Amino acid sequence: MILSDQYRFVFVHIPKCAGTSVRKAVLPFHDADSRFLKAIEIHPKLGQIDYRHLPLKLLRDLDRDAFDKFDVYESYAILRDPFQRFRSAMSQRAKMYVGKEIAQLDEDEMYSETNRVIDYLLAEPAVITSDFIHFARQSDFVQINGKRIVQNLYPVERLDLLLTALGRHIGIETLEVGHANKTKVHRYPKLKHVLYSGSSLARRLLPGSLHETLRTSARRALMTSSEAAQFPIFEQNYVVDFIKTYYCTDIALHQEILRDVAA
Repeated sequence: MILSDQYRFVFVHIPKCAGTSVRKAVLPFHDADSRFLKAIEIHPKLGQIDYRHLPLKLLRDLDRDAFDKFDVYESYAILRDPFQRFRSAMSQRAKMYVGKEIAQLDEDEMYSETNRVIDYLLAEPAVITSDFIHFARQSDFVQINGKRIVQNLYPVERLDLLLTALGRHIGIETLEVGHANKTKVHRYPKLKHVLYSGSSLARRLLPGSLHETLRTSARRALMTSSEAAQFPIFEQNYVVDFIKTYYCTDIALHQEILRDVAA
């Protein structure tokens, strides 16, 4: 979360919704508690807390003063199609907690990790730990008990509208951002072992700068966005039904704001 007392705004960083890109752009304006910039902190009662990604109920419990500023400051967040977001969150989980790119997971690993995530979420933990926070409901970051707390919501498809609105609120024409945390997978899965073994050999034989140049060129040629990749697990009926049910409010919110920006 980025909170600016000087400019009186809050940007709520919902994981896997292009939030890292926007967060970097507005980070210079953050002048509130530095805890909100920390990745992980252990709370004496609540356990492991990811302070960058705080659902609103948890924020209210941890810092009532910060939470109350939603009543008087402008607040912003980005929402994403829950089906796309779930795939992106699985890619992030594979990289961060399994130690592999999602394209490196075999079929059994994909099913195992997906089922582990679903089982965890269906247990409805009081506080979602950092290794599952990317799967938290988007609605939990923008409303409480059906009441909208974050007033300015934008679909990731119209990120430009958020950048313009937030930029004007700060006093600049618009904010400029790149794209961070965009997961890549192999265009040609059968060649992935050649890529990894070749990179390992090149790392041992070539100067560091040359190896990095070759590695970057190879990734650009042989890998693509995970959005374009096909993973059969995500087409399974039970996974689709889980997303429709668990994220039903997220689906409705995303469709609502898509209609709003199209009107």
